[in-house]
Amino acid sequence: MFFHFYAPTPVLRPYVRGYMVMHAQVGDVPIVKPFPAGPDQCLYFYPRDPVVSFKGETGKQVMTADKSIIVGPQVSRVNLELHPNHLTVAVFFQPGGLHALLGKMPMTKFFDFSLDSALIWPAEIRELNEQLASTDDYNLMTALVEGFLVRQYARNRPQAEPIDKAFQLMLHPLQNYSIEQLADVACLSTRQFRRKFYEKMGLSPIAFSRIVRFSKAFRLKENNPHLDWLDVICLTGYHDFRHLLRDFKEFSGTTPTLLSEDEQRHQVRIYTSLGHSLS
Repeated sequence: MFFHFYAPTPVLRPYVRGYMVMHAQVGDVPIVKPFPAGPDQCLYFYPRDPVVSFKGETGKQVMTADKSIIVGPQVSRVNLELHPNHLTVAVFFQPGGLHALLGKMPMTKFFDFSLDSALIWPAEIRELNEQLASTDDYNLMTALVEGFLVRQYARNRPQAEPIDKAFQLMLHPLQNYSIEQLADVACLSTRQFRRKFYEKMGLSPIAFSRIVRFSKAFRLKENNPHLDWLDVICLTGYHDFRHLLRDFKEFSGTTPTLLSEDEQRHQVRIYTSLGHSLS
């Protein structure tokens, strides 16, 4: 299995957290991995075998992923069916970075939803998909994706805003800023802050903060198995185990222990590996 995290070029750092390439031969038959709720805005490329998504609660097939998809913040668990030759090239955006890339398209359109990237950039994405499919060089794959992003951001000419500082503060659940404090950092009234947050992030500030905390809790435990759940609660800002359990049931459809068992059933670890690399 190949797994590597790449830092973005300096010009893209205000918008892109990083890139990830994961290539795994998962065996002769497909495997299913849980992918619970997460706050990240992402652009995924699948240059080899397809990925099939199923709703976690119903088992209903959502989609067979296109060669490239845009994914907004997720509040619903999906289960991902990975086929034998699984290769993912992923872009993880800074909060608000995908909004800037899309030319200020409201992110509410991508809340708990994924979209074929070719619907946004028809010719460029098809060309990029072909380039990724024709190489086995992981460094080149990352360079091709980054070149595409540099061109898009240069075209849109996004400008930094004070609200971007508030987004970064919200990535740290232990700090627990109030809406009033975040609005002050963003130089906005609370009403303006909520409206602009929806526009750039696709969900409410409270929902985003809850998903950030849940995601960090699960990833922390999976990447540090020696920690007990009390340690996780203390390190991620939960009040008690009941508080933690409520979020796990809402955002993963199960308990912390059962979700960990689902994640550990196969050696390929997608969700927790991503969190470890981006923390």
